[in-house]
Amino acid sequence: MKRGGFGIGLPAAALVSFGLGCGPAATGEGAREPQPGSSSVLQADGTATPGPEGDETADVSTPLPCPTAGLPDGFGPIAWPAESADERWAIHQTKVAKVRTSQARPVEVCGVMGQVDWLMRLTCPDGSHPFSDPVTAHDSRAGNVGPGGRCGTIIDLYIVPCPDREYEVFMDLYHCAPGESF
Repeated sequence: MKRGGFGIGLPAAALVSFGLGCGPAATGEGAREPQPGSSSVLQADGTATPGPEGDETADVSTPLPCPTAGLPDGFGPIAWPAESADERWAIHQTKVAKVRTSQARPVEVCGVMGQVDWLMRLTCPDGSHPFSDPVTAHDSRAGNVGPGGRCGTIIDLYIVPCPDREYEVFMDLYHCAPGESF
């Protein structure tokens, strides 16, 4: 599967057809199962069972409720109010071994740069950083896995390389707090 390539500059219809549009997704095409050693196991019904014991997060098999009743025209980021923006899933987690994500419960950030910034803050179990620069972090995108998360948006899968193993991190880039730019 080709890594990178977000389709920047394409019209909205083209982005949706490639699974890169904003808002609720229409199909689940392009989904794939996590590889062995993943932090979660994707089930046939789209849910995931959590990884090994000892993680700091809740069950990742059930999506959280969508914080908005709907999106205008079905497109655009989900606007979080300032008082609850810190409740986005795993937004403040920095230890990759503690991040338990799935297609149903991905890390929630704002935009491609939000994904890259979040990945750049990660540390491996040995304390090292998996990415030396933002381009390498961006290029760790394995592709999208189809709709998921709180609001049925397209979820991206990133492969995070650490000395102990590679970690799979599912991310939803459609969750923006006030002042964040999509």
